[in-house]
Amino acid sequence: MDKITTCVFDAYGTLFDVNAACRELSKEVGDKWYELSSLWRLRQVEYTWLRNSMKEYIDFWKITSDALDYAMETLNIKNIKLRKDLLSLYLNLEAYPEVKSVLEKIKKNGFKTVILSNGNKKMLECAVSNAKIQDLIDEILSVDDCKVYKPSSEVYDLVESKMGVKIEKVLFLSSNAWDIHAASNYGFKTIWVNRFQAKLERLPGKPYKIINSLEQIEKILKN
Repeated sequence: MDKITTCVFDAYGTLFDVNAACRELSKEVGDKWYELSSLWRLRQVEYTWLRNSMKEYIDFWKITSDALDYAMETLNIKNIKLRKDLLSLYLNLEAYPEVKSVLEKIKKNGFKTVILSNGNKKMLECAVSNAKIQDLIDEILSVDDCKVYKPSSEVYDLVESKMGVKIEKVLFLSSNAWDIHAASNYGFKTIWVNRFQAKLERLPGKPYKIINSLEQIEKILKN
């Protein structure tokens, strides 16, 4: 990968475990914790797409809160304290176990590291700080800078407009198949971090490589 200078990471589901909040409070949530987590995440993502279509942007923290309210109401979970605790944990999500060591190796090999996310700056900075990886990330790019969500090309434009990095020098990594399709179609070289053996969507754009853990990146970067 002679041309690649910059590794751009999606945040949620790629670096940070979106199930961590509900899993942490599984005793309080009960046996519905995974169902709650899944529905919360699904509505969170769907609300970004729908708001893009309606041209009604609000920041990702409000979307995250709205999605949780919908999920709790759907599952008939009425607990104001639990809602507050879940949102507090979401603000400080755990990173996946391999993230820190992988970023250290990438930096050691001379690549720049960037987060490009739907999250707002506060959410991303909190998650990065909680994971103790702030010294391993060169730049945090949020959709707040363009007021539209992925998969709009305006989001992927931020890498060049904010950092001056050309498309052909970017390696983009995400655990979300729809994000990978969009970034690939945009022109980035992409790696799908397929943690849960999902299937590719029937959409334009295909990943350069598919891996199941970030630990496999170093070998690809050396080729």
